[in-house]
Amino acid sequence: MKSERLLTTGEVAAHCRVSYETVNNWIKSGKLVAYVTPGKHHRIPIDGFRDFLQQHNWPPFDEVPAPKPRVLVVDDDQRVLKSVLRNLTNSGAYELASATDGFDAGLQIAKFKPDLIILDLMMPRVNGFELCQKIKSSPETRRIGVLVITGHNSEENMQQALAAGADAYLTKPFTTKALQKTLQELWTEVGKSGKASRA
Repeated sequence: MKSERLLTTGEVAAHCRVSYETVNNWIKSGKLVAYVTPGKHHRIPIDGFRDFLQQHNWPPFDEVPAPKPRVLVVDDDQRVLKSVLRNLTNSGAYELASATDGFDAGLQIAKFKPDLIILDLMMPRVNGFELCQKIKSSPETRRIGVLVITGHNSEENMQQALAAGADAYLTKPFTTKALQKTLQELWTEVGKSGKASRA
């Protein structure tokens, strides 16, 4: 009997090391069979995915899933925080945690041990610049990939964030596509550099 397990686009993208956009293009072109959930998300039958891999001479899919990257989302704007968490949850590609200021983020970093952090720059108590600098200056956390986000776009902010050690930069409002693409690129770089932070 064939497996009825369905995969998310995030799981397919992670296995093939491509973007979510590429997976969606495969589905739209009919190269990869997928169902659409009531929530308008694609789900790919595992047997169909295995056939797809075999047809294109890709490595076989191991049904034991690889560990998902852990992403900590830090933003004091509840609307932005909920939107980012919802979009990343829908992708099915990440383990998620959140914090609403720099102080709480410090506690979550110690507890959750994220691989990636989405960090708002303008926050109360400890701002994003300070937190990023602390993350990147500590031997225990400097391997974490940091994506900073801000609604105050300026050359000065971008340069200051990069000087603090940020690995990537996005300006609010950003699209789900831009966020997922940037996160995937950052995760790929973290993996290539052997930067997994889960000691």
